[in-house]
Amino acid sequence: MHYQVTVFIGTKVKEEGWQKIESSNLVGLINTSERIQIKFIEEIVQTEVEGQGGIILLRENKGAKLVNKARGNVKIGDKIWLLNQRAEVEFKSGERENFAGAAIMVELVGEEIEKKQGIYVNEKAFFQERNNKSVNLILGLIVFGLLIVGTFLGYKKRTENEQKKKFEEITSEVEKKITETESVRTVNMETALQLAQSAESIINNAEVIEKKYSQELIKLKEKISEIKKGLGEENLDYEVAYDTSLIKEGGGFKGMAIKESIVYLWGVNLGQINSVDINLKSTEKIVSDERIKLWLGIFNNGEKWYGYDQSKIYEIKRNDLVEGEIRGVKTVEEITGWNGLVYVLDNGSQNIEKLNNGEGKIWLKEGTNLNEEATSMSIDSNIWVLGKSGKIYRYNRGVEEKITMSSLPTLATANNLKTSDQVDFLAYVVDGNTVVIYGKDGKILWKYNFGKIKINDIGIENQNKAVLVLAENGKIYRIKIK
Repeated sequence: MHYQVTVFIGTKVKEEGWQKIESSNLVGLINTSERIQIKFIEEIVQTEVEGQGGIILLRENKGAKLVNKARGNVKIGDKIWLLNQRAEVEFKSGERENFAGAAIMVELVGEEIEKKQGIYVNEKAFFQERNNKSVNLILGLIVFGLLIVGTFLGYKKRTENEQKKKFEEITSEVEKKITETESVRTVNMETALQLAQSAESIINNAEVIEKKYSQELIKLKEKISEIKKGLGEENLDYEVAYDTSLIKEGGGFKGMAIKESIVYLWGVNLGQINSVDINLKSTEKIVSDERIKLWLGIFNNGEKWYGYDQSKIYEIKRNDLVEGEIRGVKTVEEITGWNGLVYVLDNGSQNIEKLNNGEGKIWLKEGTNLNEEATSMSIDSNIWVLGKSGKIYRYNRGVEEKITMSSLPTLATANNLKTSDQVDFLAYVVDGNTVVIYGKDGKILWKYNFGKIKINDIGIENQNKAVLVLAENGKIYRIKIK
């Protein structure tokens, strides 16, 4: 069936994601959540409508709206209109060209029949040669050979067409699943993963097709694998930024702090601080001290590096620790810094304190307290607090600013919240083996499952817009956030 396609998509709806899709036997309009399409099977058309909008058939100046999953014969001269909701209203008002909505007109046209040269037999020559058995035998063999070649070429062409059609059907189904995956990813990560797995199953269950198409399917499968990796499917195929076993066999580092390409590592059992330049792959021991074995964490604050325990904070210098008392804080859950200032997350007082010469001063405004038991804190000018439930809270100038999280992961533990003023996402660790990524608007973006590999700490690598993951196996993995 031959047809011509004319597209009318207004600027505004184009920005909303409406676009044309077309293959050898399919024409349609899609956005992230809606699909309006027709599929030709010889002289039969089949409709599919997901969401608003509709399909209208015009034949001899008479129109009929086709319902979803309709099937019927079409003929030359028919015009089929695919219309989103806005364009359908315009169409009913008489519009046929200048649509503000999204519309496609498919017009069925005649197929030009190629004239084939006939085979002629010279009658005179035939009578002259009909008694010549050798000539007749040769001609017979030639005709027989041509018949075999023609049959073979016809079979080959038919097979190629079937393979192409099969490939297009597979890719159409897979792309549809990918679109559905993206549309629900920020609302329900588990459903999105199931859709991605379903897309992969379509490829895995496809019958063997020609090599030229199999390569395309391999690329499509690789694309799905990347999508699944970011939706929480267990995966160990992450980039290794550095292996701390080069410093000490087996690693042994519990936490880290990051500034640009420099990472400070600390180990409870090791009692030492080491620095690593992630870019140069170089390392240096900064200081060894038994007091480090009692630390709860370390952090960077401008040009300075600090470690801390329940009652003391230490400035980390080469071959030295400068010790200071912490006063006025009930329970140190985490300490971090911003622009030279130091803040303490205090579950004992359900508050955040700012340290001034070692003295903790209430930072949250009067009447404002932590909403739940907190496990971690990170600063990008706002102070972000991670609750035990996995919920993230934002505070600005001592006052909570509400954010709505699109969904919360199923979890037993949540900790190690990290962000920076140079990235637009937040990251934290769930159940000791999974990194979840949220936008600062509260939408869940990605989920990276390390399976049996335990995660000790994470940090933000600004230069690569990435999350560095310090694992118990000693490796520092890099997850680049798209």
